[in-house]
Amino acid sequence: MAKVPQAPELQEPGTQLAVRPLPRRATLRPEIRAAMALEEAGELHEAARVFEYAGEHAQAAILRIEHAKTVRDTGERLDILREGCARNPGTHEEGRALHRALAAALLTEAQADADPARQRRLQLEAARGLEEADDGAAAGELYEALGLLDLAARAYERSGEISRLEVVLTVLERREAHEQEVAELEARIDDAVAEGQRREAHVLLTEHVARRERVGRSTTQSLARRLRALQSDRPRAEQVALRWNGGTTRIHGTHRFQIGRAPDSSLVVPGARLSRHHVELSLDTSGAGGPVLVAVDLGSKVGTFWDGVPLEPGVPEPLTTRSELGLGMSATVLVVPINGPQGHPCGALVRLRSAEAEDNGPWTLYLPAGGPLVLAPDVVVPARVLFDRGWVVLDFATGVGFSLGGRPLFPGEAIELLVGDRIQLADAPLALQVVT
Repeated sequence: MAKVPQAPELQEPGTQLAVRPLPRRATLRPEIRAAMALEEAGELHEAARVFEYAGEHAQAAILRIEHAKTVRDTGERLDILREGCARNPGTHEEGRALHRALAAALLTEAQADADPARQRRLQLEAARGLEEADDGAAAGELYEALGLLDLAARAYERSGEISRLEVVLTVLERREAHEQEVAELEARIDDAVAEGQRREAHVLLTEHVARRERVGRSTTQSLARRLRALQSDRPRAEQVALRWNGGTTRIHGTHRFQIGRAPDSSLVVPGARLSRHHVELSLDTSGAGGPVLVAVDLGSKVGTFWDGVPLEPGVPEPLTTRSELGLGMSATVLVVPINGPQGHPCGALVRLRSAEAEDNGPWTLYLPAGGPLVLAPDVVVPARVLFDRGWVVLDFATGVGFSLGGRPLFPGEAIELLVGDRIQLADAPLALQVVT
């Protein structure tokens, strides 16, 4: 990166620029005589304006510079020079000197400014002033320091700085190649996300970030933003909630499904007399006959009952049919065992019930090893839920058509879920939305 040029000093009176001799006052036009009178009276600002009106831009430019030197306030000095540069082009030496004076004042102001955004604006304006002053080398350095390589190349080319131009063009070629690579990567990532292949998108992003870090470079803002979005919208490990036409179903893939009044329970049941971790469900795979859904009382104070029969604390109780877990006398949990394709239990639908209402809680689908997507006892979606290395995957059955975010996908595809996903089945009036 090129170093920002230092602000040059304003030219001292009479060192390089001299006031051009004008014809004898008696032969001058009235407006020029008026301008000269204002100048003699020390009214440099008004004199410059009249000279500009009369077309004497060289004389006006010199007066603008002289007037700026008499002003202590930097903001007022910039206003004087800006007005002068707007009225006097850099087509003659005096005009170029005026634009150089503005650039010098702008760079001085930028060095004293603590706001990076304002500092950059002042430096950019100074670079434009240097271009107008036909100082392409200094303008190019400033553009280069600001990262505006296209403008730097233009300034170097106009000023004949061929060696610097070649360096900038080489950097531009590399930048264009990198931008093309980033654009292609963004397209691949966006397609992967739109098609539900979020793991692929995540791998592409993390590999790109790792490559950039190895060479001491940061990734682009657009790719960093995509990575943050993927990470923030990824459902919590082994947990997701699906909102559908009939309500919301929470899905848990944890090995043990704890029920109690503790906030970290899989199903939180209010009740002062209940234990924090009252009872838990799990799949017992120790038997030769296949997995068995069991409930274990965790030493609760008021006991746990399965279909009215008390559970012995610490002893697994097989749950083979739809029935109720009673938590003391204050709460009831409906449990509906779910079987997998081979007919073995793979989880359960669980719902809190109360005496005041027939059922007043959302369904929770407990699938410790994945299994069929059952939103309610009578609502079975032709898809499997899988928990794969931190991703919650929805794997649709062969031939089942659906769309993701309005984009039709191939029937039978599997998608890694993100919060906010909207899924519509093609042949059924069922829409799913992934929520937190």
